[in-house]
Amino acid sequence: MPNNQYSGGLIMAAAQAHDDSKATEEKILAAAATLFQQNGYSRTKVIDIARAAGITPPTLYWHFESKADILYTFLHESLEDFLGRIAAATAGIDDPAEALARFVAAHTRAQLSKLSQAHAFMSMTYSPTQLASALSKDRYEVVREMHRRHVDQCRDLIGRGVEQGIFDVPNLTAVTFAVLNIAEYTATWFRPDGRLGVEDVAQMNADFALRIVAASPPTRRHSRKRVTNNARR
Repeated sequence: MPNNQYSGGLIMAAAQAHDDSKATEEKILAAAATLFQQNGYSRTKVIDIARAAGITPPTLYWHFESKADILYTFLHESLEDFLGRIAAATAGIDDPAEALARFVAAHTRAQLSKLSQAHAFMSMTYSPTQLASALSKDRYEVVREMHRRHVDQCRDLIGRGVEQGIFDVPNLTAVTFAVLNIAEYTATWFRPDGRLGVEDVAQMNADFALRIVAASPPTRRHSRKRVTNNARR
């Protein structure tokens, strides 16, 4: 018969090893994000990442095959977490104005929760040429598709508000990127030790976004005329 105490010890050891491995991977990704932001992807070496993470290069290669593998994992996990936060914030919200405000506030919070990662993420995802040269074609397309999903959700939210006569915008595409940029570039000027906290900025950006789409107060929404189809081009 198996020794239950021995079996239990093996399970606990395996769980601890998994936790340690995951913690090491997170240290590597955090160190890489900081270095990518400071030095750029091309000028960051694997040995630099290992040193910053407090491990040896062989240990790093045990967890990741290459620098490109680190980059892809960082971007993919960042986007998964980011999109999950947005989905949770907007789930079940039918009113376009409230949904857009929640969308922008959640985007802002996600950007400001980890500033070094946000800067690295911005520099990579907003540089398609750099991304394409660093990643395989398949991985590049996965990252770009996840990024496009976020843009499309914002566009659809604004478009829904236009169709319902709540938003008044001159051009849907231009306004979509204007709204996204409000939240996206907050990480470039926000200071954790400044007068404004994360939640202050999140709510401020949500208000800015509603002003951009000319959202009417609830008491005036039903009197606003439907905008022309021009706004959806």
